[in-house]
Amino acid sequence: MSDDLKDAAWEDLSPFRMDEETIQQVIDRAFGCTVTWNAKNGQSMGVWVSHVVMDGQVWLTTTGNRSKTRAWKRDPRTSVVFGDQELGSVTIVGTIELTYDAELRTRFLNTLFDRNGTNAPGREAFLKHMDTEGRMVGPVEVKKYITFDPRKLVT
Repeated sequence: MSDDLKDAAWEDLSPFRMDEETIQQVIDRAFGCTVTWNAKNGQSMGVWVSHVVMDGQVWLTTTGNRSKTRAWKRDPRTSVVFGDQELGSVTIVGTIELTYDAELRTRFLNTLFDRNGTNAPGREAFLKHMDTEGRMVGPVEVKKYITFDPRKLVT
């Protein structure tokens, strides 16, 4: 392939997009994800967190004393990045709506515990540590996906 053709191929990445099924596979297989927010001074920030899928949506958790929580209350926009060595990467561009709802929080934490395949005897200790009044959970409302499927690369 000529260098001109190679360069032109990278201008349009649409051939490397994932279908909905592959997007869901990447999210389901990911052990965690990176979330982003903008600090008060405008600095973009990101950190790795645990996530779960409930009712077809990605849910996240945080506590009130974290900078990302304060930022999301000011501006709920976020990007959530997942990666899978085989399938590629998925970025959700969207917003998050956090709640202190105890029932949703407990459901989130039980789902997280189950997803991680941790042994049942540890559930009580996990919930005692994590299921606190200061913990919030919330779904990410997807505005769009940015995806890259490396299996579709032209050789």
